[in-house]
Amino acid sequence: MFHEHDIIQNMKVEGKDVQIVNAALERLKAVHPVQVKNLHFEESGRAAVGWDGEVTLKTAQGTVSYVFEVKSHLRPQAVRHLLIQAKTFRRQHGQSIGLLLLADYVNPSLCHQLKEADINFVDTAGNVFLRKEPGLHLYVEGKKPQAPGKEAPTRLFQPSGLALLFGLLVTPESVNWSYRSLAKANGVALGTVGWIMRDLREQGYVEPVGKDRLQLIRKKELLDRWVDGYATRLRPKLLVGEFVHPTSDLDATVDAFEAYAVEQHMHWALTGGFGAFELLHHYRGPSLSIFVEKWTPPTALVALHLLPHKGGDVKVLRSFSPGVFESLDAQPGHPVAHPLLVYAELLYHDGDRELETARQLYTTFLEPSLAKD
Repeated sequence: MFHEHDIIQNMKVEGKDVQIVNAALERLKAVHPVQVKNLHFEESGRAAVGWDGEVTLKTAQGTVSYVFEVKSHLRPQAVRHLLIQAKTFRRQHGQSIGLLLLADYVNPSLCHQLKEADINFVDTAGNVFLRKEPGLHLYVEGKKPQAPGKEAPTRLFQPSGLALLFGLLVTPESVNWSYRSLAKANGVALGTVGWIMRDLREQGYVEPVGKDRLQLIRKKELLDRWVDGYATRLRPKLLVGEFVHPTSDLDATVDAFEAYAVEQHMHWALTGGFGAFELLHHYRGPSLSIFVEKWTPPTALVALHLLPHKGGDVKVLRSFSPGVFESLDAQPGHPVAHPLLVYAELLYHDGDRELETARQLYTTFLEPSLAKD
């Protein structure tokens, strides 16, 4: 058994991450004779490229090295985000270093997706997929997790916290703004800011730099958790409704939204596939997702000729922050929400073409700044 003090090389590592790493690697040792060597978190060695750490596994046939990611409560959106990170890493570093997910539990459906993408994983329940020369060819599935313990309550990844966190990810220096300025800029209550900033400090996402100054750290991890939180907690509260247009002409619907927004003096912005098309001139997908500043159903539906329909190809989302509508410099064409929102919406809709478009968006707009510490 290795101990926590043997593996923590960076004090910013969460205790829960350490527990998952410990438990998952102990499970691996129970099914295959391996020795764990050179286990480091975050800023050591190759981990600086954006993964949580690196580890070497020694077997009777030789040694294999991995960069690893630690995940709890793994969901489909988090796996899609991980697939994009994996493609980016392999494009930059080739196949010499393996990719390893260490998780509390990987369900059978996600096991299959990771295996198909050739991403190795070990979870604390004992599910394993390792395929790397020399000598590691393991696949164990069907293990069930133990009943999870209760987590300490936190507001950071609830809807109001995700709204503020969006602003901090987009403008990291705003972590030093006054609470009143943060509340106004991100559309949250003043009292909420105090709770969220406390959670950020207690969970190790901010650190002091000089007198009375803070900096946001572990931004990649915050980005990962924000994308997951958008799909599971924030977006359901933002969805105004799903609609269809009698003509099924989505381009005409976009033009109608633009005219309606001018008439109503309101902000609006494309997200998802249509937003990505404006930014990349690539695949735009079969559905239209739009953020609106305000929404009055009778007036809007009549003006836009939309009919409520569950699963309809027009998705209307209410804005949660003024930052939703902060345009990119010299943005041409129709207004587009921030690339982080476009990216999260693409991952929410799934699909191979959406995933490929999300990957291009990630490497072009997010990886150079938001995804790195």
